[in-house]
Amino acid sequence: MKAYLDTNILRQINKIPETITIELTCSQLGIMELISGMTSEWEYRIRKSSLMNILARDISIVWESPATLQSKAFALNIPDYDVPATKVLMEKIIKTTTLAEAEKIEVDLGGNTYAISTLTQYDTMLMDESVSALSRTLSTSKEDRQSLRANSYTPATIRVYSEMTIVGFLHSLGIEKFTPEYMKAIEHYNNSNPLTNYLYCLTSYVLDAMANGRQPGRNDGHDITHLAYSDGVDLFISDDKIYQRLQQDLFTVKFLRFEEFISLHS
Repeated sequence: MKAYLDTNILRQINKIPETITIELTCSQLGIMELISGMTSEWEYRIRKSSLMNILARDISIVWESPATLQSKAFALNIPDYDVPATKVLMEKIIKTTTLAEAEKIEVDLGGNTYAISTLTQYDTMLMDESVSALSRTLSTSKEDRQSLRANSYTPATIRVYSEMTIVGFLHSLGIEKFTPEYMKAIEHYNNSNPLTNYLYCLTSYVLDAMANGRQPGRNDGHDITHLAYSDGVDLFISDDKIYQRLQQDLFTVKFLRFEEFISLHS
């Protein structure tokens, strides 16, 4: 059995009993969020300790970014230097003793220079973009909201909308429907249907937001994206409320809060 640890759980690794037998895993996105949040000496020490605990507990890290996961899902070759840069930053930050020392670390890759400040700015930009995109659901008309509330979506509905999202993603990369490149990408995707939990989460979140007029939370985009790492995972551990609102039977992974996870598996 394998459990994925969300970023808020990575800050609590020291509370997970050593005797637990479940394989624990996290992601480049989680590591990036830990590093990007090193904005004060206090946060630096907490987050550096978390990074050290991840290595000490031999927690498996999926060194893939959401971008590289999407790229591989459709057999596309899109390099992302954020991944190796995050790994090197983690290795170097662990060796520092103060935030000031850690802030001086620079990693040059792919024509870019990466530092803690780079990840902080990038993280803020991603949150701003996701809030902007998800806020478009607020423009849904009153009639459409009423219709959505009166007609609950089904797994079939989610699947159809998710397939539309895939088409939109490929279109954003300049890959038009029914071209040879498009057909190759879809064929590759259909071989294993990766990212299904992520796509279903995004789709159900948007439909719920449209029906209820809910203002997106600042970190909702990241929370949704963490589901991209849930393929082949049995348990998804997080205390973020967004996951508790999801319709469990849509997903191949079971969502548990931290205390539930410890109670059931320690």
